[in-house]
Amino acid sequence: MTTVAVVTPGFPPERGGVEAHVGNLVRELAARGARVRVLTARRGLTAPVDEVVGGVPVRVYPAWRTTAMSLSPRLLLAGLRAGRDADVVHVHSYHAACGFAALAGFRRRVVFTPHYHGGGHTTGASLLHLGYRFVGKLLFRAAARVICVSEAERAALVADFPAAAAKAVVLPNGVDTAALRAAEPFPGEPRTVLSLGRLEPYKRVDELVRAVPLLPADVQVVVIGTGSQAGPLRALAAELGVADRVRLLGGLDDHAVHRWLRTAAVLVSLSAHEAFGMAPVEAAAAGAHVVLSDIPAHREITIAHLGTAARVVEVDPTAVAKAVAAALTAGPPTGVDAPDWGRIAEDTLAVLRGEDTR
Repeated sequence: MTTVAVVTPGFPPERGGVEAHVGNLVRELAARGARVRVLTARRGLTAPVDEVVGGVPVRVYPAWRTTAMSLSPRLLLAGLRAGRDADVVHVHSYHAACGFAALAGFRRRVVFTPHYHGGGHTTGASLLHLGYRFVGKLLFRAAARVICVSEAERAALVADFPAAAAKAVVLPNGVDTAALRAAEPFPGEPRTVLSLGRLEPYKRVDELVRAVPLLPADVQVVVIGTGSQAGPLRALAAELGVADRVRLLGGLDDHAVHRWLRTAAVLVSLSAHEAFGMAPVEAAAAGAHVVLSDIPAHREITIAHLGTAARVVEVDPTAVAKAVAAALTAGPPTGVDAPDWGRIAEDTLAVLRGEDTR
């Protein structure tokens, strides 16, 4: 039985792309016989707490309140010690300070999944990452293997850290297909366009809101997520006279998110950068069309996973509205091939055990 210590800046019930990735992966690794424990961090704590999530022990350390980068010195120290009673340490997120735990790879086997974007989500984080590059070289040198979630992420990573090329393997994000198919759409909702993700400037949800006046009057936009742009988005909707058609629901649990994915006719993601694009693949698996910004990760998942569901557009309200309107009148998408988390977990377990030779 393989013993895996997972070090991650966030873990469910906290929301976010990394949190969803790690939560799904841990569940499926445990289901395949791996003995998994999770080390993570959360704001608002003054001392570590122990939890059990889906039968997996989770140790949660206090995190500092900062928007530039996830900082938890105690998590970092715990991550550096994690390999003492584990066969392998699986560290997540270059963009969080816990990524330093990959340095433990100089003493034991560490696999690093960086969720790499090339910079931070905010100006402050981007500035921090300029100085972080030297440390990054050490992180990738220490790791036994590096798992990227897309070829686009791998290309960006290798461009900045060429030494990582020989260690990098691509394993995409998965979809909880069974849970999606079991979810019931919300009854009685008008035609729905969905936005799902962090409400931060790089997600460019404001461009979707600006497109609402150009959409048919019977179409609503449902925005799920939390972040610094919630207030500005509400103000923008009011300014444009569409406050009654733009619903900001905040953060929701997985079951509610799955129900909205099954309700939506179209999901829109206009992000400036992504390592993969989990929400569009989930939406297509749920039967929706997707409208995407023209970035490398979105182009890649369009070819690999989305079939006829995807429309890649310029981030402009008129272009977005035109693509959404076309999607609303299109028939059911075909050719969707969403990777399942079970298969991704099996491939990940092979990498963690050192069995993968790609």
